[in-house]
Amino acid sequence: MKNWIFGATLGCTLLITGCTSVANNENDALAKRYFDSYAQRADHVKMSSFYADEVVYENVSQNTGLSTLEPTYLLTNILNLEDKSMAYDQDKMLKIKDVLTNDTLIVANGEFSSYTYNGNRFGAMRFTTWLYLDDQKKIKKQVDWFNYPIEDVIELYQLQHAEKFKVEK
Repeated sequence: MKNWIFGATLGCTLLITGCTSVANNENDALAKRYFDSYAQRADHVKMSSFYADEVVYENVSQNTGLSTLEPTYLLTNILNLEDKSMAYDQDKMLKIKDVLTNDTLIVANGEFSSYTYNGNRFGAMRFTTWLYLDDQKKIKKQVDWFNYPIEDVIELYQLQHAEKFKVEK
C-alpha cells in the first residue's frame, strides 16, 4: 500500500511540476482567453475558433460517453452557450479557481454562478474541465465534470431509465 501511495504522490508531483513550467505561458494565455470568452456567452464565432473541426466530448456526470461533434453543435446544443434565457447572478457566468496547463492540455477547476432559467432558480455548481489540444492549439477533446445539484441528478437518472420502466401493453 505504501508503494502505491508513494507512486501516486510522485505521479501527482510530476504532473503538477510538468503543468507549471514557464514554457506553458502560451497555453496559460489560451486558457484565459477561452474561459473569458466562455463566460461572456456572446460570441459564438469566437468560441468556435478555439476548437478543431471536430471535437470529442464527454460529460462524465451525465455518463454520456465520448461523442465526436462539430464545435457548433457542442456550443449551441450541449453547452447552450447562446441561450439568452439563462440569467446569471451579476451577469457573471463562472469563476475559474485553478488552471493547470502543459503542451497539450488545459485543466480548469471553477464554479458556475447561480442562475435563473425559464423562471427556475439554480444554485452555484462546481466544475472541472479538461481540454486536450492538437498541434495547432485547438481543442480536440473536452471532458467536463459538473457537480449537478442532487435534484438534477435524480431527474436525469429518471429520464435516462424511463424506457426500462415502461409497461408493455
